[in-house]
Amino acid sequence: MPLGEFRFRSMRIGPIGMAVAGLTLLAAVAVMLLLLFGKTLLLSALVSWLWPRIFSPDFTKVVFGVEQVSFWKVLLLFVLAGAVVSLLRRRRRDR
Repeated sequence: MPLGEFRFRSMRIGPIGMAVAGLTLLAAVAVMLLLLFGKTLLLSALVSWLWPRIFSPDFTKVVFGVEQVSFWKVLLLFVLAGAVVSLLRRRRRDR
């Protein structure tokens, strides 16, 4: 089997078919991530856009350690906060 060809039962998928299959896989992963983290991504984007318009760079430096807030720091903050809230809800429900 030469490089760049993949045999699936009796069909041959060339490089274009492999590229389409890879793009389909990436689209499926993107949809899964949006389903899992869609609200968090949207909220993080909104907060990272609004933060410099509301708070001063001095306050931002006290909170985040830098003068300009990073989207990735806000995203991580919201993911961790969501995990803690979920854990506390589950613990409260089990009582």
